[in-house]
Amino acid sequence: MNVQMMEGLVGASAGMKLSGTPMSVYRQASAEGDEEKMKRALGYTGECTEKASKYQEKLDKGMKAEAEAEREKAKLEQEAAIEKRREERKRAEEAAASGRPPETDTVQLSEAAKAAVEARAAEAVEAEADQEPVFYTNTGETSAAPAEAPPAFSCLA
Repeated sequence: MNVQMMEGLVGASAGMKLSGTPMSVYRQASAEGDEEKMKRALGYTGECTEKASKYQEKLDKGMKAEAEAEREKAKLEQEAAIEKRREERKRAEEAAASGRPPETDTVQLSEAAKAAVEARAAEAVEAEADQEPVFYTNTGETSAAPAEAPPAFSCLA
């Protein structure tokens, strides 16, 4: 909200509130039948409403200026976003031309680290080989190895 908008809102509101007093005087004079008093009260009311309308015009100008500033800001943000996308696309194209995927990190392992990784992998294979298989029942509980049924062989002649 800019200064013009605030001034317009406050001025228009004050002008309309101030016009209430001469209007009440006009109503009172109308009840009494005093035409001169009625004319003066209407004159004061007219002045107050004219001031309120001038402040309303100032408010309208302020609102237009605010809208223009918002459009300009949005345009600048959009241009910045477009420029950022262009730069990202350019970096991606350069990375593609160099042969490596864009935005990736590279890691180099020392010989000691490679040996440690291989040793752990070998330990994991050995640990799996030492374990006995686990069997699950239909209810999801673990059980011992199922008893093997003797092979059945039947012949019909």
